[in-house]
Amino acid sequence: MSTADEPVDVGRLLGWRRPPAWAISGVLLVLAALPLVWRNAYVIELAITTLIWATLNQSWNLQLGVGGVWNFAQLAIFAIGGYTAAILSLRAGLNPWLSLPVGGLAAAAVAVAIGIPTLRLRGIYAALLTFSFGEVVRLLVISDESGFTGGTFGLSGVPGLGFERMDPVSAQRAYYWAALALATLTAVAVAVFIRSPLGAALTALRDAPGYAAARGVSPLLMQVVTFAWSAFIAGVAGSFYAQYFHVISPSVMGLAPMSLFVAMLVVGGLGTFSGPLVGTVLIMVLGEWLRGAEQLRLVIVGAILLAVVVLAPRGLVPTAGEVWRRVSRWLAEEPGRAADPSDEGRGEES
Repeated sequence: MSTADEPVDVGRLLGWRRPPAWAISGVLLVLAALPLVWRNAYVIELAITTLIWATLNQSWNLQLGVGGVWNFAQLAIFAIGGYTAAILSLRAGLNPWLSLPVGGLAAAAVAVAIGIPTLRLRGIYAALLTFSFGEVVRLLVISDESGFTGGTFGLSGVPGLGFERMDPVSAQRAYYWAALALATLTAVAVAVFIRSPLGAALTALRDAPGYAAARGVSPLLMQVVTFAWSAFIAGVAGSFYAQYFHVISPSVMGLAPMSLFVAMLVVGGLGTFSGPLVGTVLIMVLGEWLRGAEQLRLVIVGAILLAVVVLAPRGLVPTAGEVWRRVSRWLAEEPGRAADPSDEGRGEES
């Protein structure tokens, strides 16, 4: 039985066990070697897109899953980061490497501005307000006729990170490794945040807001910090997206892409550390497999989401972890122990 002096195991509360260092290093080495082993340009581009979405989903999971804040404006925040980087690079000639953090800071500033009124709401009201904000941003961009944001077609010709000076194969590899570094740094930053006292306080606010407030945790301050941190990551991901594809448009926002990203979070395991990563990879692979059935893709993804919600409501990662723990306990049991006559005698005496 735990005591009040024992530290809180945040990883256990979030359904996450820290894997050994050798396992993490092995996975990173395999991922880093992918463009050297698999030289298909289309596969590498799909992998880069998956890494960008994994970065975005990690930031979104920090709010939806860990913080329990129903924020559905994250794609608008992602787009704000992308548009900021694109406009600064195209209009002001800012170095693309500098536009990456600037796009993140712009996204964080906007998130704090909408976060303060939003975080005073709960549940469906917060969801409606943030979703409305995202739609306002999308419609403002679409209706812009000045050419500042490019309107419906967005901004094209966005300068890249300078890798374009290389030959096409080397340039794509460089972008892949940059995307992998961004996703890895995001994972480390999110892990540190979750395991810090700030993460424990945020989890307490999600599960027992009254108790957390009574213990001196400021709900508004904690959630605004989370809003800003999450938005900064999303803004950097949006900036990288614009620089890799050399375009940013309103198509990255809206109900259809938002539904897809929510499916990634829920399928993998909302509120867990590795859930967004696993869910992103699975949905991206599934989407590629269903590429020929464009009209049915969202229907099939919706059916899979429904099946996961019914059969594994916590997501695939927590469910798989629970199954593994049960199998491990079963394998660890001593064979024939239940049939031991001495055990039966002791059971009868008691």
